[in-house]
Order: sequence, then C-alpha cells, then structure tokens
Amino acid sequence: MNWRTNVREFFNLRCFKVAMMRKLSLQVVAALLVISGGAQVALSATADDQEHAEASQANNPGKMPNFWDPATRLLMWIQQNEGLVDCEVGEVNAEGLRGVRARRDMKLHQVAVKLPKVMAITLKEWNVTSEEHALWMLKKKAVNKDWDKIMGPYWASLPPQGTIHTKETYPRDSLDLLQDGSMAAFVRVHQDFTANVLRGGKPHIVKNVKEELERDLSLDEFRYWTAVVSAYAFTFPDEASDDGKQIRIMLPLLDLLNHGNEGEANIGIMRDEDGSYLAYAKRPIKKGEELVHAYNKVCERNDQSLFHYGFIQDLDPPLLSALDTPNGNLYDTAEYTEADYEEGGSLATADEKKRLEELLASFPTTEAEDEKLLSGGGWMDKVLGKSKVEGELERMFVKFRMLRKKALRVTIEKLARILEGDKAEL
Repeated sequence: MNWRTNVREFFNLRCFKVAMMRKLSLQVVAALLVISGGAQVALSATADDQEHAEASQANNPGKMPNFWDPATRLLMWIQQNEGLVDCEVGEVNAEGLRGVRARRDMKLHQVAVKLPKVMAITLKEWNVTSEEHALWMLKKKAVNKDWDKIMGPYWASLPPQGTIHTKETYPRDSLDLLQDGSMAAFVRVHQDFTANVLRGGKPHIVKNVKEELERDLSLDEFRYWTAVVSAYAFTFPDEASDDGKQIRIMLPLLDLLNHGNEGEANIGIMRDEDGSYLAYAKRPIKKGEELVHAYNKVCERNDQSLFHYGFIQDLDPPLLSALDTPNGNLYDTAEYTEADYEEGGSLATADEKKRLEELLASFPTTEAEDEKLLSGGGWMDKVLGKSKVEGELERMFVKFRMLRKKALRVTIEKLARILEGDKAEL
C-alpha cells in the first residue's frame, strides 16, 4: 500500500487543520488517562469540557471513514488535537520499507512534528522488562475503554500482529539460519521468559494476567505487545523525578521514523518545555528526503539491530558484528571500534587477524554461497534442512550472515595490508 500517495490525494493536512470539525478537547483526553504512577486516578471534566466532548463525537477518530488509510488517520488525529505535522508517511525505498519523508524543504531546527503531551503513553522505568511495559499498557487499555478508543488511530498505525519481527517474535524454526547458536539461544531465552510471565511463573511481575486484564491474553498477542514496547518506545528523563530516573514513553508517529546512524540522522527528538515532543531538523533537509533519527549506538552493528529492532544495514565500509569484536555482546556498545583495526590501533595485530580468520572459517557456508542462495541459485538442503529460503524474514537472516562474513573478510584484508606494510618497513 502506498500510504504517501493516499496522504497527498485526500488532504493537504495544513489546510485540513483549519477545515476540520471542532477539535477534541485536550482537557477531556487528559481526564481519560486513569493509570498514573501505579494508581488509578479520577480527573473531573468541567461543563465546558463536557460540551466539547459531546460535540466532538462526530469527529471521533473511531468514526473516520474507512477509506482513509491508517497513516492518513494518524496525521489527521494529531492535527485535530493541536499537534503539528509537516511530513508524510509512506514507503521510503524500493523494498517497500515504511517511514517518514519531508513534505517540503526544511531548514536547520525546523519542526517536522509536534506531538502534544497528552498523546504520549508513559510506561514504566526504562530498565524494567519489556513484559512489564507491555502489561502496563495493556492494563491501561483494559481499565479505560474510552482512552483506548481515542488512541485508536495510534493502535492502527502500529505494525499488525504477525508482521513485527524482533527477538520476542522470531519463529524458532528459522533461527538456525542465523548460523549463531548463542544468538539463537538468547532469542529462545527471551521468548521463554515472556511465556513464563504469561502463565504466572514470575509473580513479582504479575500473578494472574487474566485477572489483571479481565480477559484472556494469548501468548502470540503478549509477544506482539512485548515486541512493540521493546522496539518502539523512547527513553526520556522522568519529569516527576529529581534523581535522574529514566522512563519509557510511546510516541505516536515519531516511532515511525526509521533509524539512521549518528552521521546520517537528520532528525532529533526532544521534549519541549510545555511537555510536548518535537521532531526537528538537525540539518537542512530536502523535500522528499527520508527523515531518520539515531535510536541508539547498538543499532550500528547488525547483530544488535537485528536482535533488538528487526533490521540490518548494508554499510560501506561494513562494521563487524558486536559478537565478532573482543568481549562483544548483544546488549552493550562494543568496547572496540573500527579505529582499533586501523594502522597503529590496539587490534591491528597478527593475533587478532588469526582470531578473525578462524571465526570466518567456522561458518558452515561462505559469503559467496549465501549470496548465491539469496539470488535463488543452488540448493542448500544439507545446510538449511530445507530446499530454499522462504519469506522476507528468512532472507534477512541469510543476508545478515552474509554481511557478517563480508565485514570479517574486509577487516581481515585490512589487517593483512597493515601487517604486510609493517614487514616491508622492517
């Protein structure tokens, strides 16, 4: 679906803000937020608020015509509620990746999105499990049906269940394609933990999910919402805390921005003084250019970005996977950088070259064989246990291991040139 085309055809959103029916009262929206700080709170609406709420029934997001696609509804919903949208949502590359583009040329510090504070979903402290964050949001949806309905355009903008792929949802029968037993094991650990929480095996998190939510929750749905909060939530300082505590927050539309490494990110995200959230230009941006921001440093290495966020990058020059650097892991920024492999670097040694060569030789397929498999040539029954790669997810797994080997090969070749140069000088 080309959402960008639909946005252009149906509305000029800048004009829409003026022409749309009366806006939904932000005070009433705030009154519907009932879970805060672990306790239920009741906020009263004034008579004027009530009048606005009744008048707004005609333009309730749930009443928007069905022919408006989710992206259009999301943009209109933000505009209705005193937000600012100066961008468009749609496909951003030939592979159909969804993202956000600039609607016009943008100057440095120009605001592309202003999201009202009331539209943000505050979860819990950043360092609790994704399962706890998911249950917090699901409880909020269950307790306040009106709020859940008002947030409908946001829920519709999220990837549907079955289409978001991260460590929480990867199919186990495809994990062997990663060619990394430890990485596959970590995926299984995360998935087993989610299942254990759901069945009550972690009573410090929740004793009985069905009683807590007043409904049955399937494992697939729980894994889905756990993946959503894990991959889509932002981290900000807690406004109510003076001790530097960080909290996780869901931000509609802003979570549709794709990742860009530090040198490529053209968008910054900040919280304004009034509590709203801003996406602003970090440099001049051309009309039609994709808007991207840096999620965090771990996204630069393919094993970490695949594990946590479900994407990989084909960079030039390629970066080693975190697991292939000394003491690297799937959770922390790599201790060593590519500069350590340059001439004079701490890892520009014969021992490190030998370690990387042994690692590259340990994979059951070569870089060339992986590339051939992706192009549709040959059969790999012995290695894959099946006749061919099936679906985009499995293709991404194979491409990941191919790019991993490419990074190893390029680094080994670099070290060989450095070491040969050292010998020549002697």
